Amino acid sequence: MSTKLREIAVQALKELWQELKFESDPIIFISPMQRRVQLEHHPLLLHQLVANGKQRKKSLFGQLKSWELLDAPAYAQGIAASREVSMLLKSDMLHQADVGDHDTIPAAPYSWICFTFKSGWKALSVYFCDYENNEAHTLSAIPTRKQDEWLAFLKLIDELHDNVWRNTRRGFIEIIGGSDELADVIRKASIDDLILNAETLEHVATQRHIFNQEMLKRYELLQLPRLRKVLLIGSAGTGKTTLLKVEGASHAKQGGFVSYICPPPYSRNSSAWQHLTNTLHLAAESLIPALILVEDFEMFVSSAPELQTVLDILDGVGTPDNPAGTLLLATSNDPEKIDSRIRDRPGRIDAIIELGLVEEVELAIRFLKHFLGSAYREEEHMPLASQLLKQPGSHFREVCIAATMRAMEQKRSDASSEDLMWAHETILTGRAIAAESERYTPTPIHKRGGYFGRKH
Repeated sequence: MSTKLREIAVQALKELWQELKFESDPIIFISPMQRRVQLEHHPLLLHQLVANGKQRKKSLFGQLKSWELLDAPAYAQGIAASREVSMLLKSDMLHQADVGDHDTIPAAPYSWICFTFKSGWKALSVYFCDYENNEAHTLSAIPTRKQDEWLAFLKLIDELHDNVWRNTRRGFIEIIGGSDELADVIRKASIDDLILNAETLEHVATQRHIFNQEMLKRYELLQLPRLRKVLLIGSAGTGKTTLLKVEGASHAKQGGFVSYICPPPYSRNSSAWQHLTNTLHLAAESLIPALILVEDFEMFVSSAPELQTVLDILDGVGTPDNPAGTLLLATSNDPEKIDSRIRDRPGRIDAIIELGLVEEVELAIRFLKHFLGSAYREEEHMPLASQLLKQPGSHFREVCIAATMRAMEQKRSDASSEDLMWAHETILTGRAIAAESERYTPTPIHKRGGYFGRKH
């Protein structure tokens, strides 16, 4: 902050201290909790702390008895005089509110406050903005030998703030590296959208036992971080992303905390792994069952400079430990790109589950029923199921859509078996052509014809 502004604020605190006839000379210092949300100046938290103190028979060290907003002294030259609120916060009191948000909370106002503690002493604090440098600062004045109790007070109010954001995390879906609108997409995902064989579904369901109290106690006895790491592998279109969304929707409905991480764009200031590490720490701090969903896991663990840190955290060294359990569910279309020390070492990845191509006629029929909907006719469409095997689930979707479009083009309401086979063969032909790279590779210059037919 500018020296002049700080000197004015410090001198004003001293004069106000003397004016109010507080004991001894004050110790004046910058708050050790400099944050965007200045907790010791937030009315909601202060009210709650005072109310909690009244409910206890025995006061905690640092317990606040009351607090009072003061008018800015005339000699403060306008510092924190308007009680301006710098921003609106989301209901978690962590992030700035966006347009369309609900249950928003004003941030702490720039203000002067007098605190009265249950042990009988008082303190002053001013929270103000240095507009020239666009920075907010808090200066506090306390009696000598009250430093420990002041820090205990800050801890109590910090714990209250933690409780606020933890409560908002129950049933919350956080999107990292992508649009917040994706949270609504996940929330709408249904088990009906997921068409997988029973063995795969059972294998995935087994991983959720990390949230079981008996299993959490077993992890604790073994002195292991309560983190389960599961990798879903398979070619594109086999249902990995759909599975993530369905798991996310289910976990949120049960009151758990969900983080969905998309690979972020390259940045010199942060990496994909840092995004994942921060999320693991946030999950541990939440103290509620946490589900972390990661797309394209190979992009998060492929940075050579960070590889040792990746190995350490996945191996349990410094791994954030959530007493309520954390399940990391990641996907990869290309597991070969994941370092073998991560992919093949038991304990760094706890389970690898393959979502393969459609191999069973019964499963193929379920896909046709799902994507054709009310247009499905057993006599018409079921016989085709065996001819559509060895394809990912997304292929069935595209076949049904293309077949329906063909029927509409021919003024028919429903897709026939002939439409489905036409769509199937057309899509396969298109893929085969696209895979012929020589069709689109430029001819080497020495083989091209030159101007007027002259060879180079």
